[in-house]
Amino acid sequence: MHRRTLTRSVAATAVALAATLAVAAPAGATPAQVAKQAPYAKAGPYAAGVTTLRLDDREVEVWYPTTKDSVRGKRKDSYYISDWLPKGIQDLLVGKGINPPFRTDAYRGVPAAKGRFPLIVFEHGFGGYRDQSTFLTTHLATWGFVVASPDFLERGLAAQLGGAPATPKTGLQVFDETVAKVRAASAAKRGVLSGHVKPGKVGVTGHSAGARGTIEVATERSDEVAGYVPLAGAGSGGTRMGQTIPPLTPPALPNVYIAGQQDGVIPIAGIQTYYDGVIAPKRGVWIDGSGHLTAFSDICAIGAGGGGVVALARQGGLPVPENLAKLGEDGCKPPALAPQTTWPVTRHFTTALFRFAFGIDKRPVGLNTRAAQAVAPAVTATYTQTLR
Repeated sequence: MHRRTLTRSVAATAVALAATLAVAAPAGATPAQVAKQAPYAKAGPYAAGVTTLRLDDREVEVWYPTTKDSVRGKRKDSYYISDWLPKGIQDLLVGKGINPPFRTDAYRGVPAAKGRFPLIVFEHGFGGYRDQSTFLTTHLATWGFVVASPDFLERGLAAQLGGAPATPKTGLQVFDETVAKVRAASAAKRGVLSGHVKPGKVGVTGHSAGARGTIEVATERSDEVAGYVPLAGAGSGGTRMGQTIPPLTPPALPNVYIAGQQDGVIPIAGIQTYYDGVIAPKRGVWIDGSGHLTAFSDICAIGAGGGGVVALARQGGLPVPENLAKLGEDGCKPPALAPQTTWPVTRHFTTALFRFAFGIDKRPVGLNTRAAQAVAPAVTATYTQTLR
């Protein structure tokens, strides 16, 4: 082998090895260091507004950029997890004081900031609901994105408790209808979204089964997708309820796969095996101390003082199927970290990927091991990438 070729080969190997090292933020990491290496961990220059759109049989929550002046003195929006339960179970909660509100970082119905902003679709998973990851959707809005999260009624929380829709739709149908609805709201002469959604490609991200849905959209609607971010999930094949599920093979699109190393629902080994087969370019972030929910949803933070959502439900005598209990608790108890300590990792890398995918950042910013090292002082994250 020629000496120059050997030198390049050794250098490339060193770079690849460095990109897969697990790195923990130094205990003395300063806010300035975090801001420099992981600039998207904290909220962006906008505040977040929120509105609700209606599809024929379901709703879509939409977060969007607004000015900080527009929200001054206003109350932040809250939601109740019971809003996504079947009516009969909602009635059991009345007067029991076990349904704490979750206050988001968005303000309902405020005017949007001037300009047009790229659209991202968020997909929740089995046992989830459209507001389940407001820690992330509101954050993306502060960085200049419109984020639409529809009800996937066929796999949502109510469906797991006997409230499935009479006329089910595929995930791709829900995605297509959501994009069309948001674009129509932008084209309308009135409304908070009027004139504020940028035409062109969209981003997509989702959690658990919504991560598979994200990869499905990237595969089947690749001409429409700028980039995608699967959270705690993969596109592997297999069987579910006796049905064969084919593996998904997405084309080369900007992406970052993010997962928890203590995930007891979709083990990280399976996610990493799937990731290994994904076409480059590809990036991965594996979060130590996160289970299936920790770093990816609001759920572990809801009712945390009372033992979590499932514990609250059982205290109230509500029926909680075992499969739903596992989904609702994984990553919400020690040794998993507190969700608020892990959220900056997901926020930063998701925002960084979409800013690059949409061309807002002309080169990748904060998509590297230095960002993983700085983003969250209490969290160890492994960053990996294969760019060609």
